Amino acid sequence: MKQRLGTKLAKLLSVDDEHFKVRVRFSDGFIGTVNLAPFFEHPKNLVAEVLRGGMFKMCFVEHGALAWPNGLELCPDALRRMIPPAKMPATRKPKTARSNVGSRV
Repeated sequence: MKQRLGTKLAKLLSVDDEHFKVRVRFSDGFIGTVNLAPFFEHPKNLVAEVLRGGMFKMCFVEHGALAWPNGLELCPDALRRMIPPAKMPATRKPKTARSNVGSRV
C-alpha cells in the first residue's frame, strides 16, 4: 500500500515516554505508532533539551506537526514514513477437492 503524504497530524492518541513512542491519528484517518527512539538515543540541540527537561510526554499537535514546548517540531510526513506497514495476517490457500476421475483404483 502506497503511503499518502501531505497529511497533517489530527490527534495525539497516546505517549509512551519510557520507549519514546507516540500513537497518532493523521487527518486522513490513518492511525499508527511512531518509534522516536532513534532521535532520542543520541540527542542533540532541541532533542537534548526535551530529555533534560523531562518534556517528552509534553508533546502536542500544533499546525499538523508533532511539537514540544521548547520549539522542537517533527514533520508529519517524516513521522508517517517511520510507521512500519501493518502486517497482514497469514492466509491459507483453500483446500481443493481432489477428483478421482481418471485414476486407477
